[in-house]
Amino acid sequence: MRSLKWSTSNAVFIPEIDDEHKEIFKALSNVHEFGGGLSPELSGLTQRLVSSVEGHFAHEERLMRAARYGSLRWHKQSHDGARKRVKQFVDMIGQDDKAVRELVEYLTSWLHVHTALADRMMGAFLRNHQRSLWKLTFRAGTKPMEACTWVDADGNAFEPHTN
Repeated sequence: MRSLKWSTSNAVFIPEIDDEHKEIFKALSNVHEFGGGLSPELSGLTQRLVSSVEGHFAHEERLMRAARYGSLRWHKQSHDGARKRVKQFVDMIGQDDKAVRELVEYLTSWLHVHTALADRMMGAFLRNHQRSLWKLTFRAGTKPMEACTWVDADGNAFEPHTN
């Protein structure tokens, strides 16, 4: 089985997304350490894992929609497939002794693959999108607007359009 710990090989270089990935890996590790058998504690750990995954997917999908990410549909399909499989494994816990182990193995493998390709692509796009929003800068201090020097990201002066 692949490592249950987040590492820089899982990084997408967007701190809030990396933090959510770390949380998911930690929740997976907690479920794995608890093992099998139906109990309220396992149920709580599993619910925490599912909540972390669901919240993370929803967050990524909001970010991608807001940035008009071109591969949103493909990325969301990957999330939807994982959602479906995780639900199937969770529904089997208590009926099948292997369900917890299979859930942990599936989601661990899926996360490593997903973060390495889909999330890295998304991360690069979102970082570039954020940079494009920062292109327009100005040097104003406390001067009135007409006394300001307006420059773009390359340092070229321009006159702002005002209404």
